[in-house]
Amino acid sequence: MKATFSFARKALVVAVAAGICGSASAAVTDRVYFSAAPLVLVWGTDASGNPAVVSDFVLVNTASGTAGTDLTAASVIPVITGSMTAVPTAPSGNSLFAVTNPAAAPAGGGVLTDAGTAGQLDAADTYTAFGLGATTGLGFAAAPQSHSFYVASNSAFDIFAQAGAAAYTGNFSGANVPLTAISWAMSISAAATTDSGVSWGGAAAQDPTTGGTGVIAATNLSSFAAATKVFDGGRRTAAAAGTILAQSVRFSVQYGLNYDLSMGSGSVSVPVTYTVYTP
Repeated sequence: MKATFSFARKALVVAVAAGICGSASAAVTDRVYFSAAPLVLVWGTDASGNPAVVSDFVLVNTASGTAGTDLTAASVIPVITGSMTAVPTAPSGNSLFAVTNPAAAPAGGGVLTDAGTAGQLDAADTYTAFGLGATTGLGFAAAPQSHSFYVASNSAFDIFAQAGAAAYTGNFSGANVPLTAISWAMSISAAATTDSGVSWGGAAAQDPTTGGTGVIAATNLSSFAAATKVFDGGRRTAAAAGTILAQSVRFSVQYGLNYDLSMGSGSVSVPVTYTVYTP
């Protein structure tokens, strides 16, 4: 009995020793993970007139050639280029007229002083008397309407445009003022600029055209009866570390109407929707 006990005790000691020498050390494997989705931020003003408001937070990870996913319920309200003044959602008032090619005499003829509501023809405005020559005419103010929105992105993106139905008043109609009569052109700026106290662009921003074909050639609103690509991008707007404003570029769109007295009096209003697409 004594011999049997001693053998069992020795076997137990050997087993314990073997267990200690062969045990695995404790280990914890952690995982660190970050992933930046391709993102496009579009900003302008909002319905309350607040400047520099991002109202489109768009993920461009949908199928190529389809609209990105906008995570905000609001929509950007574009501004009058060079300002933070919202483009009216319900335009009113009359456009300024411009006298073209007045005769040499009297000197200084046809000069407009826009003394009333800026950009609108009203009773407070004045014109100097002007002489008529062989090519003297009257049209809308020489500079086309220029409206802007701003974009900051970490990825390439495209922009599509679609014109809605035109609304006419007075003598204006689809017959004498068709969409083909309203010109369209787009431009991009990344240079450091201040618009009504809001500074954007500069060294941290870059033209997103490189790698893509950029903005399409100037055309007219009839080109946008269906959603049409107007900008083909190839890279992000953010060129270096910085704030969203510093990494932003400005897209400006110029609209023009070659007015003639034969068109009569009236107005035309056309909504144009710009949508960010996945390239």
